[in-house]
Parts: sequence; C-alpha cells; structure tokens
Amino acid sequence: MGKSRKRDRPKQRQDLTIGRPPKPPADPETAALRDQKILPVIAALAGPESKKRSEAAIAIANLIEDQRCRKLLLKEQIVRVIMEQTITDSNLEVVVAGWGVLRNLALEEGPDFGLHLYRQDILTPVEAAVRNVCGP
Repeated sequence: MGKSRKRDRPKQRQDLTIGRPPKPPADPETAALRDQKILPVIAALAGPESKKRSEAAIAIANLIEDQRCRKLLLKEQIVRVIMEQTITDSNLEVVVAGWGVLRNLALEEGPDFGLHLYRQDILTPVEAAVRNVCGP
C-alpha cells in the first residue's frame, strides 16, 4: 500500500489573521462611529499614561452596552488587546478596568463568548489575578 502524505495546513487559523487589519465598514454611519469613538479609545488604551489607559478601558466598558459599538470593538480585536496588554498591566486600576471590559462583553455576548475566552486561555490570567489578590 502507498503511504499517505500529510497536508500542509496552518496549525491555527488565528495565526493568519493576527497581522491583518480589520476592514473598514461599508456603511458611512458605522464608519463614522468607528472613526469618532472606537479608534480613539483603542489608541488611548495603548498609550503610555496609566490614567489614560484606565479611562480608555472604562470608556470601552461603557461602549459595549451599544450593540453596534460592541460589534465594531470585536472587529477591532479588542479581546486580544485586553488580554495581551490591559489585564497584564502593572497598574491595578488598568487591570481592574480590563477585567470589567471582559465581564461586560461576557454579559452582553452570552455563553459563546465565554467559550471563546476559554479557548483564548483566559484561565491563566485568572489564576494569576487570584494569586495577586490572595497572595502566594
């Protein structure tokens, strides 16, 4: 019998999409909302000042209540930004605000979002946060 070949497939589809910027929305009203509210807040979240980062995370937590803003934030990969930068920040205010964003997203999006967070390995940062609060 002949030997079968392994197909060369990417290990995770996520690796292909991390570097690709999201497409701007076609609807002019949604594009204006993205340019006026979403992009400035995401830029402030990556800023150098911890107070501005904290305020940006709180603003994102409030924007999540609006469905259109929430969908735009998810398209801008806000979950990845929060998990990589915000909840691992050195300032406690920024970390608390980042957890608030994830909490609000989980409340609004439902169980599927919780599964998404589990697949993104949310349990490791949760464990680190619990150790931080309770001590070693």
